[in-house]
Amino acid sequence: MLWTIRLSAVVYAAALYAYRRHHPHARWLSAAAYVLYLAHVYLAFDQRYGWSHAAAYAETARQTRELFGLDWGGGIYFNYAFTLLWPVDFFYPRRGWLHAFLIFMFVNGVLVFGKWWR
Repeated sequence: MLWTIRLSAVVYAAALYAYRRHHPHARWLSAAAYVLYLAHVYLAFDQRYGWSHAAAYAETARQTRELFGLDWGGGIYFNYAFTLLWPVDFFYPRRGWLHAFLIFMFVNGVLVFGKWWR
């Protein structure tokens, strides 16, 4: 399951580089990263949370409490916003606010909450 989000982050980074260079395949790279992200969400909800929002909320609260001492699972809603907003990039690329949000979410998901460094 972790390989999907790690690969998604790498492909999204390539998309950002491609956007910066005005490469015509930047949108396709972003779309590929999104598909990998959706695979991650699918696998997480299927294998870890049993398709339960309550279980995902509780796990988010546990991780937030462990990292910051705050018993709050509301961060899951940022993940839902991430899922809904990312496709905007396919139709309206180079939106600074959108890429700032996506990068913020990737940094939090991969570096702050990610297990690769713990």
